[in-house]
Amino acid sequence: MHPILYQSDTLIIDSYSVFFLLAWMVGGVVFYREFRRMGWELEQMLFVMVGAIVGAVIGSYIFNVFFAGFEEVPARIRAFDFAGKTVLGGIAGGFMGVELAKKKIGYPHSTGDAFAVAIPLGHAIGRIGCLLGGCCFGTPCTLPWAITYPEGSIAHLTQMVTGVIPETATMSLAVHPTPVYEIIFNLALFGYLWQKRGTYKVRGSSFRLYLGAYGLFRFFEEFVRGDSPFPEDGFLKAPQWLLLAVVIYFGWRYYQNELRQVKTKKDISPRVVRAMAKKIKEDAQMHRKGRKEGEE
Repeated sequence: MHPILYQSDTLIIDSYSVFFLLAWMVGGVVFYREFRRMGWELEQMLFVMVGAIVGAVIGSYIFNVFFAGFEEVPARIRAFDFAGKTVLGGIAGGFMGVELAKKKIGYPHSTGDAFAVAIPLGHAIGRIGCLLGGCCFGTPCTLPWAITYPEGSIAHLTQMVTGVIPETATMSLAVHPTPVYEIIFNLALFGYLWQKRGTYKVRGSSFRLYLGAYGLFRFFEEFVRGDSPFPEDGFLKAPQWLLLAVVIYFGWRYYQNELRQVKTKKDISPRVVRAMAKKIKEDAQMHRKGRKEGEE
């Protein structure tokens, strides 16, 4: 954990902000190179990217306030306290921002394939900031790769408030390094989607695959996330219900577009084949008869 990269009497540069901005920059460059590679219109795509940025920022703020609990919403709005912006809100808000931008400029096509490789790479970079900043920590565990957080960190304070550790503890219990899990998964997903470029049957399938894959990973990761407790009267967190819907919907769309086998003549029963052949023959005879009557 290294939350501050530079500090002076007049300037503080924190790790989270640096890697957050770096993630947007790298993601933007990848998105730009991808839509130029595919020959999409520059002016339209820049407008779409602005929609994605604005929507992602607004969505991440809204989700953060929403999942913090309704009773905290008024106080957070008055204090402009939106720390700890959520990735899920950013993705959802960015998606809506893109759709609104496309509607505004009258662009009817999917732009998701360019975002599909840009988002996981930017996400992996952003999670480095989470690791250094101490947020998005995991639940206690005894695994060899578990990590601890120092006194005063979010993980340490959370465990102290919830009674997991005593007030005299100088560090947190060892926990799952969930930011590291995210970095590894997103880099692997980026590599997979990168090598699959240009192999899809339907435009937008790459983005649907990304949403389904990350949604499934994040659904299971939530079980070892220590920064968002489970509700007392439920077995799933609020984001997990949303993730389930995302995985089911976009997974089904990807299956329909890319994996479902289109029926061929061999897949159709002989009875149906004979009926189709008979109908084609009758249509051909009617066409020839019509031509002869026209010539007479």
